[in-house]
Amino acid sequence: MIKVFEPVITKKDITQVLNSLKKGDISGSYNKTIEKFENNFSEFIGTKHSITTSSGTTALHLAISVLNLPKNSEIILSSCTNIATALAITHNNCIPVPIDSELNTWNIDVNKIEKSINKKTKAIIVVHFLGNPVNMSKLIYLKKKYNLYLIEDAAEAHGATYNKKKIGSFGDLSCFSFYANKIITTGEGGMVCTNNDMLNKKLRLYKNLGFVEPRFVHYVQGYNFRLTGIQAALGLEQLKNINKIISNKIKIAKLYMRLLKKIPGIEFVKNRNNTKHVYWMFGIRITEKFKITKDQLKNFLAKNQIETRNLFYSMRNQPCLKKILKKNSPETPNSNILWEQGMYLPSSHNLKKKEIIKICSLIKKANFE
Repeated sequence: MIKVFEPVITKKDITQVLNSLKKGDISGSYNKTIEKFENNFSEFIGTKHSITTSSGTTALHLAISVLNLPKNSEIILSSCTNIATALAITHNNCIPVPIDSELNTWNIDVNKIEKSINKKTKAIIVVHFLGNPVNMSKLIYLKKKYNLYLIEDAAEAHGATYNKKKIGSFGDLSCFSFYANKIITTGEGGMVCTNNDMLNKKLRLYKNLGFVEPRFVHYVQGYNFRLTGIQAALGLEQLKNINKIISNKIKIAKLYMRLLKKIPGIEFVKNRNNTKHVYWMFGIRITEKFKITKDQLKNFLAKNQIETRNLFYSMRNQPCLKKILKKNSPETPNSNILWEQGMYLPSSHNLKKKEIIKICSLIKKANFE
């Protein structure tokens, strides 16, 4: 079976984790490994501060929490994304307002955002879908015009750039995930980045149960969202290879596109000229011109030991959000199309050329038989 993704753990990764264990540098407090990982990640992204968290989901939760928004504040978000983005909003007693996708970039349609901004709107969370940067110039314009917070959900976009500037360095806050299938991994884990000194202090306070001096006197209701030293040791070593990993991701995507581009009914995501797409996962759309449906293709590939995944179900249609979303929440027809037609193919960092050729040959076979 060619898995949709398998993490790559090197001997050096293992050595760093073992060294962390031997030193007793293991908890989420009182160690230098976490501090070094945060500093090195800040240097990579280009932000003043980076704060580790226990996951990408808790990074999002924490980022919203420190803004101390009034209850029932509205937060605009990409409709085609992982449920974690919306849950971070609802768990902070705010209301998500999903905005439809562009069919060319698969990202949030920035031209549809302004219609949904009102007095209750306090923030925008934008997802750089599959590692493809969003039009940040338009978002920064809207942020300034309406005095909104801008949060980047960069869980899939480590190392991506917009106008040669790293994704994650544009918003008031940005959130990354280090889950097993991300560009770099700590197993579980996440990071919040910011250039704001006050938000940095609040993030560190809130993620650590609100501990201050004197100890065990708590002035805020914080969380235990700490990353462990063991995970930070793995992240530190993985970060050393991030540019090589991204280069491999781009090579994999280019080979897929070269082998699949002449097959009728297959469409690829479009990139803006001023961006660098890091292809966290390589996605395709199976349109009506293809001989079989997306689900039939997925089943055919599965029978041939090729694992695939759907793109995300629109936040507008999620059963768990139906009672929370506004009744006049905008429809998301393009996100619905991405759900019905979109899928991503095996995208491991070390996916072999012969494996990609096999996958593409099977897709071609499914279309022409």
